[in-house]
Amino acid sequence: MRTAVAHVEVDTQPDGDLMVRWEFEGDPVPVDVATGRTPNQIDHRHETTVAANESRVRIAAGREGRWFVSVAPHGGGPAVVAADRRVPFEGIGNFRDLGGYRTRSGGTVRWGAVFRADALHGLTPRDMALYEQLGLRAVFDLRGEPERQERPNPMPSKVFAISGWQRTEDPPRGAPTVATPADGERILHEIYVRLIDQAAEQIGRLYTHLVTEDGLPAVFHCHAGKDRTGIVAALLLEALEVERDTILDDYELTARYRLRAHQESTFQRLVDAGITREAAAGVLTTPRWAMQSALDHRQQRYGDIDAYLTGPAMMRAEDVEALRRRLLVRIS
Repeated sequence: MRTAVAHVEVDTQPDGDLMVRWEFEGDPVPVDVATGRTPNQIDHRHETTVAANESRVRIAAGREGRWFVSVAPHGGGPAVVAADRRVPFEGIGNFRDLGGYRTRSGGTVRWGAVFRADALHGLTPRDMALYEQLGLRAVFDLRGEPERQERPNPMPSKVFAISGWQRTEDPPRGAPTVATPADGERILHEIYVRLIDQAAEQIGRLYTHLVTEDGLPAVFHCHAGKDRTGIVAALLLEALEVERDTILDDYELTARYRLRAHQESTFQRLVDAGITREAAAGVLTTPRWAMQSALDHRQQRYGDIDAYLTGPAMMRAEDVEALRRRLLVRIS
């Protein structure tokens, strides 16, 4: 079997260096590593050739903005392109590219096409140059009106407000049974199930907008980029035929980029609503089981993802297919 580069990961180090790691299908071979400002390998500049017995390399610092890396077998063979999944803004921490995820059919999600994020009000003047580099044509705001008024976006946005609370955008009042971190995780699970059931039409409208002329590149966001954004991202990745474990890995990444220090106002709001501090801490986590169970609920109640999208989400079948054509890179 001819050796191919199967997977590439890029992580930005504290000093700005890019740490690049890769995996092979077949025997290890030397690889060529190149970098560029776009996902298009043809625009990348060769950085180094790495010996067959190595599976990572550190690319020197001094690079502002966002960089893509391509890794290809030395001497010939297709390259795999990747970037640091987190876009390195200084004012917001959980802005992430959904590109690069592999699908069951052997393709990948297109880099630089659709992003998930926390609230965008924190973008600094320096961040705006990087924001412009992304070339975004659509910003989908999943927050309710009070949140938007308190922390408005610094750019035009399309409102697709969705809520996981039963009657209001405020958190539920505390109760004796909401006392432990496990109780907080249970609240998250209930929110996720309600979002799947009650926000389906709004989610379908958002996905349909992605296939319009001005729909991509796009970002959708809520406050923390974890729960409402997490459900929208998870269902989108399901529609794109990404494996369930990969979808759950993506959900859990919020814990890496959105630390407790970023969530004090949300924590205090939950406590003020009567939830114990321990339960409030549970609400701020990313429990894998909660998202797993919510996606299982979607499948058990509605069938496969296409049935959900063309059923309660009210999408046309041709728009679901257009979504896949626009967001997937097929590998022959």
